[in-house]
Amino acid sequence: MLGNNREFICLSYDLIGNGYFQRLTFVVLIYLSCFFITQVGASIHEYQNQSFFRRSNSFFFHGGSEGLYASKLHIDPNQMPSPEENHLNGKSFIRFESITFRRTKESAEKKNDMQQKTGLVEAIIVEVKDREKIGGSYLHSAAICCTPDLSREGSCNVGEVIIHQDPNYPYSPQRIQTFFEGKNEETAMVVQTIEINRTGMYYLYFMFCDPELTGTTISGRTVWRNPGGYLPGKMAPLMTFFGLMSLAYLGLGLVWFLWSVQYWKDIIQLQYHITVVIGLGMCEMALWYFEYANFNATGSRPMGITIWAVTFTAVKKTVSRLLLLVVSMGYGVVRPTLGRVIFKVLLLGLTYFVFSEALGLVENLGNINDLTGKARLFLVLPVSLLDACFIIWIFSALSKTLEKLQIRRSMAKFALYRRFTNTLAISVLLSIAWVGYELYFNAADPLSELWQRAWIIPAFWNLLAFVLLVVICSLWAPSNNPTRYAYSEETGDELEEEGISLNSSSVALAGESAAKLERKERRASNADLFRLGEELEEDKRE
Repeated sequence: MLGNNREFICLSYDLIGNGYFQRLTFVVLIYLSCFFITQVGASIHEYQNQSFFRRSNSFFFHGGSEGLYASKLHIDPNQMPSPEENHLNGKSFIRFESITFRRTKESAEKKNDMQQKTGLVEAIIVEVKDREKIGGSYLHSAAICCTPDLSREGSCNVGEVIIHQDPNYPYSPQRIQTFFEGKNEETAMVVQTIEINRTGMYYLYFMFCDPELTGTTISGRTVWRNPGGYLPGKMAPLMTFFGLMSLAYLGLGLVWFLWSVQYWKDIIQLQYHITVVIGLGMCEMALWYFEYANFNATGSRPMGITIWAVTFTAVKKTVSRLLLLVVSMGYGVVRPTLGRVIFKVLLLGLTYFVFSEALGLVENLGNINDLTGKARLFLVLPVSLLDACFIIWIFSALSKTLEKLQIRRSMAKFALYRRFTNTLAISVLLSIAWVGYELYFNAADPLSELWQRAWIIPAFWNLLAFVLLVVICSLWAPSNNPTRYAYSEETGDELEEEGISLNSSSVALAGESAAKLERKERRASNADLFRLGEELEEDKRE
């Protein structure tokens, strides 16, 4: 799917590199439209003339990997389930549909037309913890295919993949063999359904051992299903999580709406921006829930809903970071506008949106396997760097805003920003700790054996964003005294915040002045009486 758009992506990079940054948004919109005309697979894994790769003395093709729960109902082997059927609840399986193998013409001509079996391709379904049962001792060992020496020992058949079966559990690994006949260049697998009776992470490999089959390609599809639907096991809990988060955002939006209605005459501009973020969060969680529900019911991701969900996620993440940045700069509190720096803010936001949107598309469109690859790594790095730029700029702006408030002695606003700074610092520390846990989790689980816990990693980031939004809502909640935290002239701020202390000082000063005046009057009257007494004595003497 992505290969069809490779030329367009290269063209996009040329436009950006040549200085046409103003066309970047237009390029992204066209890029998104390319996905609308391409079918998206999911638990239905599509193979389109793909080649096999050499490993040791075998050739293999990775057909998919997913976490599957054990089937709760028995599957009739003669049943023909499909994604459109509604009677499959409780059943877990891997189904092979329209799988065909095509060898080269040169390889086919070397065979005898009278022979029935002139080439073997095997489908191997293995649970991750049983991987050592394939090959000599391990999947990466020197002997994956049976050799004549091993065949003479009776442990395997020449031309087949070595599998050590457990007598107590002969269902893993499972092999399905498909043979070429005569000089035919193409052969097809029998349509069949493999029931899953044990919970685990399952890998599907198509393998052959005959070097003369080099150049063989595979086409068709496989369908993977869990007892509760077509969602892969490590994604299934996220549907419930997004449903609960939708209710959480709805509750926050309702409380914020009632708050705003109560003080609608006193709403400040910053609170309108918070309302936008809450609205985006509500739409984002609702879209993801419906996307997962549709995916679970049909087996394919609803492309339109998926792209809208990815876009709303990218927009909400961008707007949230811009909101944190402008609040940290003191917008609406210590400065009425951002001035010329607004262009730098918007440029950073636009760049972040483009890379975040591209990363979301790569992660959520296409087959659901281990999310690794050069494309994802290429996009994760710039998104991480841009997040680091946001963090550095936010804390730098907070430092300047706190210093300015301290100089102005705006103690109420200073206390508000101290609480805001402490909240951001805690969230950054939690983020760093969680990134460290993610790195440890991925390093310690390269084969996704801990798939049942994998949903917690993306869930944490959504939960942290929601908690941070709740804190911001509580700090800048609508009230009947918006000027307490809103921008006003510097003198006005000082008088408003220190009015009580000034009034009390004035009263004290007035009291002291009155007392001093009274004492002066008393001293003046006493002096007058003393002088009058002296004058009377002088008159008597005379």
